[in-house]
Amino acid sequence: MKKKVLIPIVLLLVTMVLLAGCAGGLTPFSWPGITTDNQAAYVAGGPYVYAVNIETGAELWRFPEKASTANPFYAAPVLTEDGQLVFGGFDKKLYSLNPENKAQNWTFTGAGNRYIGSVLVVGDIVYAPNADYKLYAINLKSGSMLWNFKAEESLWAAPVSDGKNVYFGTLDGKVYAVDAKAGGQIWKTAVDTAVLGSPVIRDDQLYITTYTGSLVIIDAVTGEIRQNEAVSDRIWSGPVMNGDILYFGDAGGNLYAFDLNGKLLWQQKLNGAVVGSPLIMDKKLVIATDLGNVYLTDLSGENIEPISISGEIFSTPAAAGSLFLVAPTGGDNLLVALDENGTQKWVYTPAK
Repeated sequence: MKKKVLIPIVLLLVTMVLLAGCAGGLTPFSWPGITTDNQAAYVAGGPYVYAVNIETGAELWRFPEKASTANPFYAAPVLTEDGQLVFGGFDKKLYSLNPENKAQNWTFTGAGNRYIGSVLVVGDIVYAPNADYKLYAINLKSGSMLWNFKAEESLWAAPVSDGKNVYFGTLDGKVYAVDAKAGGQIWKTAVDTAVLGSPVIRDDQLYITTYTGSLVIIDAVTGEIRQNEAVSDRIWSGPVMNGDILYFGDAGGNLYAFDLNGKLLWQQKLNGAVVGSPLIMDKKLVIATDLGNVYLTDLSGENIEPISISGEIFSTPAAAGSLFLVAPTGGDNLLVALDENGTQKWVYTPAK
């Protein structure tokens, strides 16, 4: 009975928090996901996945040919070492495209629900989290399923791997370690509430952030919780690691830096909720908030430079050569490109 009640409550809370600052009637997971290579930005932005030239902001292509507003794309695409672009959508399908011309390599149709989070690709295996409670292991070359593991609730974020196991969290506040080759459960640990972002791992320590506002450090070998550090507000996304420091933000607009033992190093207050993860770029942090503010700061949290962008920003910024990209929601522009000084270089507005 508890499981049936928990997820609607979590979804309701998530929806209320996001809609409180939105005029566009967004769902709890309806913000664009961005990834880049040396030539293009690939943006999962509603009815299409777009490829946009990072030098000029010109559209290169969009997928699919005929869009369905009922089945949008929001999970950030993933570029593989062998030249594939892999992403899932609300149509329950996982796609592999050629990023140069959007030709399809394969489509996996075995999932029972939508893809909200990005995939993880390790070697020849794609680990795809799905809202049907399952993690799917897919052969990268053929698109065929190798195995699936069923958790107790939905998976909303990409897993992480140390090469031996795959680690991920779920909406009912469980963290799992699963054998990367065979898909068997190694351990399962309960944390305080939903895990909406991807974990990071270092030296057999797994770092998880939770929706109620905690940084949780878990022993990756045993699943034992080593430390639980509460912060001021809800956390939507996972931490990012740079050297020996973890960075993340919360819904109260707080930006945090913790060391790998869970000690708070510094904290800064920003204007608006931090929903996406920070971007680390050229010894700077780039952080966006839901009020359309982008902040540049050094890695010590000093010298904060605010930049105003039209629209709300929920997604994680992406590096594109010497530029960084943000994807506003609620405005005309799907992408805005800025240089390291915060000067706008171009915008991309999809043609109707």
